Amino acid sequence: MQFESRMKMRCLLVMMGLPVLVLSACATEVDDDDDHEEEPVDTATDAIISDVDCRTTRQQAYDRGSPYGIDVIKVGGKPTSKATGHAFLKMQKAAHAAGVRLTINSGFRTMAEQQYFYNCYQTRRCNNGNLAARPGYSNHQNGRALDLTTSSWLANNASRFGFKRTVPSEAWHYEFFGSDPGGPCAAGGGGSTNPAPDPPAPPSGGNASSGNGSSPTGGGQPCSSDGQCNPGNDGSGLICNAGADGTKRCVPGCRSNAQCPGVTTCSGGQCR
Repeated sequence: MQFESRMKMRCLLVMMGLPVLVLSACATEVDDDDDHEEEPVDTATDAIISDVDCRTTRQQAYDRGSPYGIDVIKVGGKPTSKATGHAFLKMQKAAHAAGVRLTINSGFRTMAEQQYFYNCYQTRRCNNGNLAARPGYSNHQNGRALDLTTSSWLANNASRFGFKRTVPSEAWHYEFFGSDPGGPCAAGGGGSTNPAPDPPAPPSGGNASSGNGSSPTGGGQPCSSDGQCNPGNDGSGLICNAGADGTKRCVPGCRSNAQCPGVTTCSGGQCR
């Protein structure tokens, strides 16, 4: 009882005499992206295949201070650009097949959020005073960066899906370089899904043995982008190409590993 009374008195004195420090200590701690001292805490859902919220918002992204617009969705509750989110889902599916849990700890960050982290760094009053880049210059503002749960599988396979480490001191920090491989939000989507739907079967007419559309400019379903040919959680092994008549259609082929189904890779323009 004496100990409990002393603790109550100490808390009362602290609250009355040091309001600024109390507020600082109680501030929510969120991981910053640049020069972490330790790996971010995994606060992502326990689900292996992440929830996907396709309700898209247009956000201002920044790369070395230069602004541009990106479409942002949520994967596992974390904001990410649509292209990066789709590429992550493909990589996550392959990781799951290999028995590896892969989730997102931190994704896209708005200017206001980065300003908060930078202010914490300047004042040392929140977020442990962690080092933070100037607003507009953080990797997490470019739409490509994700902080992921680390594993040897990720280190060995991320490049197959267009991801690479860009901060040497952070084993969890990866960025996606490539075009949107297609996914559950390819059409702009309006709702949530868990998990994302399976990819459609290849369109008819794109098979070389059919005698119709065997060339890269043959006829499948009409399209305007590669994403429309790969609308599922995984690549469909299709790309959007213009035919001899100038009409764009989905045909067999690939431009990156992210467009290939399962754990196949893109080699010589085809999934193998």
